[in-house]
Order: sequence, then structure tokens, then C-alpha cells
Amino acid sequence: MNKRTAQAFALGLIFAAIFLWAGSSVIAEKEPEKKVAVSDAKKILEEKGYKVLSSGEFAKLNEKKAEVVKEEKPKEEAPAEKAEEVKEEKKFTLIIASGMSPGDVATMLASQGIIDDETKFERFLIDKGYHTKVQIGKYELKSGLDYHQIAKIITKNR
Repeated sequence: MNKRTAQAFALGLIFAAIFLWAGSSVIAEKEPEKKVAVSDAKKILEEKGYKVLSSGEFAKLNEKKAEVVKEEKPKEEAPAEKAEEVKEEKKFTLIIASGMSPGDVATMLASQGIIDDETKFERFLIDKGYHTKVQIGKYELKSGLDYHQIAKIITKNR
């Protein structure tokens, strides 16, 4: 690097610093901070359709909500129990072909209702090391099996 190049580079740095300093001071001067009184803020919010509550009103509202939830809980449990009784065991024949990824297998199982969450199952296969042991083949699976049981089946216990 010769003397002229070094001087040009230094001059460029000086100009860049000046522009940054000048630009930041202009931006700071453009928007002065507006201070709004609490009463004015409430009016503005209410005009826009919001409801402003005091801390006491908010606490009472939360208490009422908790009471309503407690009253409704027994009503919600009864249909859940019936749903479990009606729930049938689903059977599915899974065919794993060459080149299928753990994500493909998880997607097929989730679409048939054998597993609930395909990303969790895929993550399980990878985390436990089953993803490298999945075997090509035809497998009979049913709902109600846990991830470990399914993994044992599709890896032929490897």
C-alpha cells in the first residue's frame, strides 16, 4: 500500500464518520418524545375500542373467571371419558420404501392417526439413533403404541 492509497483510505473513514454522526443527530431531532397524560391515554384507548381496567377491577375479573372455570371443569370431564371409551384402535400397514426419511415415515403415521405429532416422532427417532436403523419393509401398526414400540417395530429391534 503506497502513501496515496493510505491517505485516500483515511479520508474515506473520516467522511464516513462525519456522515454517520450528522445522520444520527438529524434522526434524533426529527421525532421528539411525546408525553401523554394517563387520562388522555385512557380516552385514546377507549376511542379505539379498548377497555381500560384498574388493578382492582382486573383482579375481580380474574376471580370470576377462575370460578367459572371451576364450575365448568366437571362438565368437560364427562365427554372426555366417553370419547376414550368410543375411541377405537386403528390399524395401519406401513410400507417403508428405499430412500424414505424419518420425516416421511412420521408423516405417514400421523396422517393415519397412529401418532399424534409427526415432528415429535421424527425428533424421537433422530435423538435415540433409530433414524439410521429403519428397515425397508411392511409393518402392521396400531394406534396406542408409544414411540419406542413403533421404533422397535420399524427397526426390527436393531
